[in-house]
Amino acid sequence: LALDPQTPAIIYAGTGSGVFKSTDGGASWSAINNGLTYKHVTALALDPRTPAIIYAGTNGGGVFKSTDGGANWSAINNGLTSTDVRALAINPQTPAIIYAGTWGGGVFKSTDGGASWSAFNNGLTNTIVYALALNPQTPAIIYAGTRGGGVFKSTDGGASWSAINNGLTD
Repeated sequence: LALDPQTPAIIYAGTGSGVFKSTDGGASWSAINNGLTYKHVTALALDPRTPAIIYAGTNGGGVFKSTDGGANWSAINNGLTSTDVRALAINPQTPAIIYAGTWGGGVFKSTDGGASWSAFNNGLTNTIVYALALNPQTPAIIYAGTRGGGVFKSTDGGASWSAINNGLTD
């Protein structure tokens, strides 16, 4: 799910059938899948400054981007070698910086709004990433939740990672 930060009645839901949009707080939904060639959507993220820009992570199709509130989608996978995207996070201070957590490929980072991606896995010993969270005051601090590997933390924008699992059990 993703909520429009400027218009909270607008909600997006990623499903096994694509992306759905509600403009009335969830009372009704419409499919918005034009150009979305992989419809198993596993992650959604909205640009916090321009919420009409939406990113959708898919199971097998990588990342798709819409610049018109979901009316149209385009694949943005240049450099993204793992196409099973399970988590997305956008830097709230610099929305052109986006992170994608993948199944088997670790974390990828884009600094140009998704036009290109690079793997950022130095120290990340588990490459199945289910969750990503950025510190809103210091977005260079990122957390990655992994399958079977626990939680990892980066303090340098994803350039390096350290496990922070002391006392954490799964």
